[in-house]
Amino acid sequence: MITPRRLTLLAVVSLVVIVAAGWLASRHTVPESAPSGGAVLPGLKAKINEVTSLRLASKGAAVTLERAGDGWIVRERNYPADTAKLRKLLLGLAALAVAEEKTRDPANYAQLGVEDAGPASSSVLIEAVTPGKPYSLLVGHAVGGTGNFVRVPGEAQSLFATPQVSSDIDPKHWIDTALTDITADRVKALTVTPSTGIAWQAARDAATDPLTLQGLPKGRKQRGPDVVTPVAALLVGLHAEDVHALPSDAPAKARVIVHSFDGLEIELAGREDGDHRYIRGTATSTGDAAAKEAAALDAKLKGREFEIPRYKYDALFRPLSDFI
Repeated sequence: MITPRRLTLLAVVSLVVIVAAGWLASRHTVPESAPSGGAVLPGLKAKINEVTSLRLASKGAAVTLERAGDGWIVRERNYPADTAKLRKLLLGLAALAVAEEKTRDPANYAQLGVEDAGPASSSVLIEAVTPGKPYSLLVGHAVGGTGNFVRVPGEAQSLFATPQVSSDIDPKHWIDTALTDITADRVKALTVTPSTGIAWQAARDAATDPLTLQGLPKGRKQRGPDVVTPVAALLVGLHAEDVHALPSDAPAKARVIVHSFDGLEIELAGREDGDHRYIRGTATSTGDAAAKEAAALDAKLKGREFEIPRYKYDALFRPLSDFI
């Protein structure tokens, strides 16, 4: 039989259990050393504009992003970096906040991907260097699209922190991929030399005219009035997938020369290597209108070779047989 005294005793015991459970939960999820909502890298937010380099490394591979004048370069490619992607990572690191305390046991770090950096480690060590001090972080497994497991090197406590930050160590994913953005209506003429077959030319008198093949062999004619015109759009939004120093032992076999109405001249040469497609080039100007643009593009192209998508390469160096 349950008496009023027994009911009161049960209620007191239940209350003690609830309070104890709450106290234990708070001890596990809100440690004094890393309060929930606190910054994982205190001080970085105030120093974000003073960062001089950013390095991401894992399993012996690394990418280093460095300030160079008013911009940034990818050291491993000696080429301008994607500043929007870099800025996003820096802001993410500065905003990184503790969401939950995880393990302090080194034996369990590998499960989260936050073990110390090494040949067999799955963690990515990110180091943001400022004149005053470096800020370092071991980034582990991503959790959905919300955050990552992380640990500050030298500290036992691992954490789940938000927002999610990039830990990509492939240098090609950090370059500024934009190459050219020449609108189709600027193209006055072009000359194409495919890797096989004969060279061909096309031109027009005004931007509203279709491109017309020039000097066709006797008895051959263009398949249609607008069949060549789409080629003029190939330098709109042309992006690179990777960039390297120009090789001395790999000659290009295909070529395209583009002339614009305002005096810009771009010459691109291409070569194939297995499933990869590469271009190199120069840019010049015959007048003042495009002089600044030509100089900037030529500086970007000089001494370098760019990997581009295969479909773009094939479209740039199409044979004459596609049009007649």
